[in-house]
Amino acid sequence: MRKAVFMFFIMTSIIMQGGGFRVSLQGARQAAMAHTSAHTRDASVAFFNPAGISFIPSKLSIAAGTFIIMGNADFQNKPTLYKTKTDNPVSTPSLFNIAYKATDKLSVAFSFTTPFGSSVDWGQNWEGKDLITKITIRSYFFQPTVAYRLNDWFSVGAGYIYALGSVNLQKAISSIDGRMKLVDKNATGNGYNVGMYIRPIKNLDVSIAYRSNIDIHAVNGKARFYLPKSLVGSESFPTENDRFNAKLPLTSEITLGLTYRLLPQWTISTDLNISGWNKYKALTIDFNQNKVGNDPNDPTISTSPKYLHNTHTFRVGSEYSVSDKLDVRLGYYYDPSPISKDYWSPEMPSTDNNAITGGIGYKFLKDKLMLDMTGMYYAGNSRKVVNKFYNFKGDVKMHSFMFGLGLAWNPF
Repeated sequence: MRKAVFMFFIMTSIIMQGGGFRVSLQGARQAAMAHTSAHTRDASVAFFNPAGISFIPSKLSIAAGTFIIMGNADFQNKPTLYKTKTDNPVSTPSLFNIAYKATDKLSVAFSFTTPFGSSVDWGQNWEGKDLITKITIRSYFFQPTVAYRLNDWFSVGAGYIYALGSVNLQKAISSIDGRMKLVDKNATGNGYNVGMYIRPIKNLDVSIAYRSNIDIHAVNGKARFYLPKSLVGSESFPTENDRFNAKLPLTSEITLGLTYRLLPQWTISTDLNISGWNKYKALTIDFNQNKVGNDPNDPTISTSPKYLHNTHTFRVGSEYSVSDKLDVRLGYYYDPSPISKDYWSPEMPSTDNNAITGGIGYKFLKDKLMLDMTGMYYAGNSRKVVNKFYNFKGDVKMHSFMFGLGLAWNPF
């Protein structure tokens, strides 16, 4: 019976699976192992799979961490010999998770994470300034979670996600020697996370999880226009301080994760996931008054086509226990871009990427306190980019470094 149920869920998940595109930094230990998900050492599993909290080997578990990301993109237009690069600020995504076994079968948890975000600064005078000069997007996920363990090898779980987002988008309006700045710090959305966690045999963990698409709605955001004085109050620009509405879809994701203990001191983990970016077909901004849009029926509406597509990512990571206290970790994954070849945008200077991850873990206080350190090098393949809508093209390449620190405490 156990094997039959296990194979059924594996086949169901394979039908639905594939790769991902997000800020995959929701656990320091997981990040060192290529962001693989089938790990139940501590409360950080709540984000990856709510059912996994049932398998945490302690009644109470707390996990927290923070990361530092430094990255840049290089752009060049070979026919004109124009070159530039981004001057991106350092990003610091963070996490906090707490899980508690209320009974032998029922577990509850709360997860705070920052799984989506972007900080890109091209400067105000680069070649693509009419597409974008600077953008900062932040998302904050607050997720209460509950899990039920049906028996010693199988559990189910679910979490409600309240998402809070902020955006700061700036671009030039070269035709009138002006520019605009859009800001909203209170965009919100709702979603959910469900999963199954299975241990069909002693040395094998199987994680199957689905995270829903979340539409982040910016309502009555602030739009500031910097214009020549002669245009302020005109028919197209009745005001310098306008308002806007917009919707940003955050992708759904399905993940199948496997962790197998080859030896008492050596485990290997893999993930296969799909991110449903194909819902993101266009970014539409609806201004209250200013007629800066491109909609022939309503000039206050501006639409930029995106036509993103779903991606598949395969990840592999490993952990080796050098001693009872010290673990070393290594991982690799290939992350394909979801950006359409005809509608590339500098707001997400995306390329196909290779990532190498690694880190160490050390145990204190009779193995109840665990310190994790991780690092990653993320290298993008050079890509010829085109945006037919804006008649924009060139070559882009990107790379980034990540360093992270995490603490997990399982007091009892």
